[in-house]
Amino acid sequence: MINKIIKIIKNKIKVSKSYSKYILLNNFEFLFKKIFEEMFEIYLSFNKYIIIKNCYNRYFLIKEICDLIYHLTIFIIYNNISYLEIEKEFIRRTNITGFEEKIFR
Repeated sequence: MINKIIKIIKNKIKVSKSYSKYILLNNFEFLFKKIFEEMFEIYLSFNKYIIIKNCYNRYFLIKEICDLIYHLTIFIIYNNISYLEIEKEFIRRTNITGFEEKIFR
């Protein structure tokens, strides 16, 4: 699924007036700002969803999660990181706990 998302975004980058291309051509600070903005929007949506668990609030939470994944993917493309590298790191972590992993950073 991740590879499919990357393919969709890379195809959008080829379009002359795409938002994805605009983000990649802007400076690094703009992209970071968008990632933090999306994280905050997830926080707000999650708080609404916790208070009232309905389809409407769930839908907005999913939309914000999608926005964050999109911007993180742009970040990954911007830094020329492959999902294979990320996958290898996840595999490396499967045999250790989160507590152990943090000790070795």
